[in-house]
Amino acid sequence: MAYVIALAGKGGTGKTSIAGLTVRYIVEKKKKPVLAVDADSNACLNEALGVPVHATIGHLREESLEAIRSGGERPGGMAMEQLFDYQVQQSVIEAKGFDLMVMGRPEGPGCYCAANNIIRKYTDKLSETYPYVVID
Repeated sequence: MAYVIALAGKGGTGKTSIAGLTVRYIVEKKKKPVLAVDADSNACLNEALGVPVHATIGHLREESLEAIRSGGERPGGMAMEQLFDYQVQQSVIEAKGFDLMVMGRPEGPGCYCAANNIIRKYTDKLSETYPYVVID
């Protein structure tokens, strides 16, 4: 079971800075690997950690919904859920001593339900393989 450190609070109070410093501290103390989760719709934990983001969970969800609506092809006839699982795993950014998963934007104004459920599901699933999880 992972040791989970979650930061919550009002906007602009330094949660992302503290999360980034916490990840770096754990890595420097050789307690790695660490799963860093940016659960903020205004994702910038990657900037605090110095890694680029190529895909977010929110972006992947929107792409998957669009593929379903348009009847798009799936590789090898994969079920959409299997394809989404694969894409989420591929979106996890691997860095030196830590991995980063980014939620990204919600699907509509003020609605974070689906993105939060997805990030919770994958955080629970992935936390089994990490001694530390830091959630911003």
